[in-house]
Amino acid sequence: MNGNGNEDEVRSGSGSADDIVAEKQGNGYVLKGPEGQAGEITYRPADAATWILDHTYVDPRYRGGNLAKRLLNLVVGEARAKGIKIIPACSYALAQFRRNAEYADVWKQ
Repeated sequence: MNGNGNEDEVRSGSGSADDIVAEKQGNGYVLKGPEGQAGEITYRPADAATWILDHTYVDPRYRGGNLAKRLLNLVVGEARAKGIKIIPACSYALAQFRRNAEYADVWKQ
């Protein structure tokens, strides 16, 4: 993902969020910033072709920088690469799926 062959680490890249690193962790991703964990997103398999996106969280110290959207896009990108559909069960993901047609291809309704 970041071009160095290590797909478990992705450096984000805008403004003051340059020091935030996203790491794949099990069924999800965590964001790590200078002050510790900045956020996380998790999913669980419903079946071989479907994930339930069940949790998105960004620490209040890091809010306002589109980090939740970055986390969501990491999961969506992984799902697209694997041909997986997503059921957005957490309120943030569901709101984003409803607002943005860019997620229509992975949304299992």
